[in-house]
Amino acid sequence: MPPPEEEGPVWPGLNKDRPTVDLKRDRIKKLLQALEEDLERLESSNEGSLQDMRSLTNLTEAQIGTWDTAKDVARVTQKAHLKIGTVYQDTIVKYRAALHLLRVAAYNYEDAEQASTTNKAG
Repeated sequence: MPPPEEEGPVWPGLNKDRPTVDLKRDRIKKLLQALEEDLERLESSNEGSLQDMRSLTNLTEAQIGTWDTAKDVARVTQKAHLKIGTVYQDTIVKYRAALHLLRVAAYNYEDAEQASTTNKAG
């Protein structure tokens, strides 16, 4: 009868039954391209962009009215306009940062995979 196998430390990377990571570089590159195009749209002057939002939501006292209640509404509208613009701009900055990190991760994975394949071939 063979001796029982000794149980050593459990290393997650050595578990042969764990799910494998299968990154599809072509799909990741297409996703990156789509996200970059979306970001460009948000930064352009097209419909839905920051510039578009700012031009459409910048209501002034002259547009709303000059009586007391209208002046109050105009002040609140201006504050909302500034806040929405700030949040929109912050979202674009974070979107750009997330896109950069995704791009770096994808290319690091590609470089590591190529190095691994090169080492196996040599």
